[in-house]
Amino acid sequence: MPRKWLVFAAVSLMFFFVTGSTFMSLGVVLYAMIPELHWSQTAAGTSFAVLGLACCLSSPLPALLMNRIGTRWTMLLGGAVLSAGFVCAECTRGIGVFYCGAALMGTGFSLCANIPGVYLLASWFPGRSARIIGLYLMLGASGGVAGPPVASWIVTHGGGWRAHWLLMALLAALCALVCLLAVKDRPAEAQPAGLSPEPARPDVRDWVYREAALTPQFMIIAAAMVLTEACVTTVQSAGVSHLAALGNGAAFAAVMLSLQSMTSTLAKGAAGTLAEIVQPKRLLGAGLIIECVGMLLLAHASSHGVSYAFAVAFGIGWGAAYLAVTVLLIEYFGPNTGSAALSTVWLLTGVAAFGPPAAGMVDDRLGSFSPAFTVGGLMLLPIALGVLLLRVPKPRAALSN
Repeated sequence: MPRKWLVFAAVSLMFFFVTGSTFMSLGVVLYAMIPELHWSQTAAGTSFAVLGLACCLSSPLPALLMNRIGTRWTMLLGGAVLSAGFVCAECTRGIGVFYCGAALMGTGFSLCANIPGVYLLASWFPGRSARIIGLYLMLGASGGVAGPPVASWIVTHGGGWRAHWLLMALLAALCALVCLLAVKDRPAEAQPAGLSPEPARPDVRDWVYREAALTPQFMIIAAAMVLTEACVTTVQSAGVSHLAALGNGAAFAAVMLSLQSMTSTLAKGAAGTLAEIVQPKRLLGAGLIIECVGMLLLAHASSHGVSYAFAVAFGIGWGAAYLAVTVLLIEYFGPNTGSAALSTVWLLTGVAAFGPPAAGMVDDRLGSFSPAFTVGGLMLLPIALGVLLLRVPKPRAALSN
């Protein structure tokens, strides 16, 4: 098998595993841990915040380490940190140890998930990176579909929550070993500038990170991702309660969130192909607008039909925006600087953590989440307009010639 496909298989396996074993299945395992360890819901819920905050704060680490020790060793380190986090969770007796484990899981996620994966795929597949990255993101997101039922089965029939965390530690180590054997940075001499996916980027190699991070293009793209993540986390935290309050029922509401996640997973794969046909900025702008439509539908989802429309629209918009942000950063700033810029974007998405508590405050005061969803959706529109007006940035060195 050609090396590039080994790299693709290894990073996709790691992304699939880390997505399914951390964010998406944590709630399932916590459900079994809470009564046994006598934790409050607040204490248990805080572990989500620790996991997310650790992931955001550690997001600059992959870019720094990849420049110093290479991508394969960065991913191996990430797998080791991830495995250590699962071991902490398995050894948990008090909440402090579990918080430590959650922090290690979040750090491990940053080191071995989409930041190194996107860099490698953009380097190994320069002529069709959008399609390959889209497929990679879709495969990774499908881990979120498989993770919860697998975790539920292990906890219920496979030895309990301690057995689950121990198995995840072993699988993390195995995935890290696969990456060590299969992953390799593409030699610099094998990356001719002529293979750039878009002719408008012949000088992309001149970018340095500091200049890229100060461009209006980066700031608008970052704002698009931050607002998208704010909407996603708010929908995930308050969507079930909101739909149930509108008379749809909690079980139906949970199905709608699952449908939204499934739609987003498929949209990421389809968006990769679309990004090779239409300009990625148009794909991002369209994704933000469709997200807005989904948020407005959710705000007034008093019937099953409107709820289905919300799940499909928001899932499509979220998936398209997620993929387009990644492709745009690589397209505008190149694999190296683009990957570093992506790590900064994920650092900034820590701000999105304020979305759920803000929506909760709105519901406490006004008796409904609808105003929060409406405002959140409408905030996407000016960012979408800014994205559609973007022009390809040029480094200072190019401007002075």
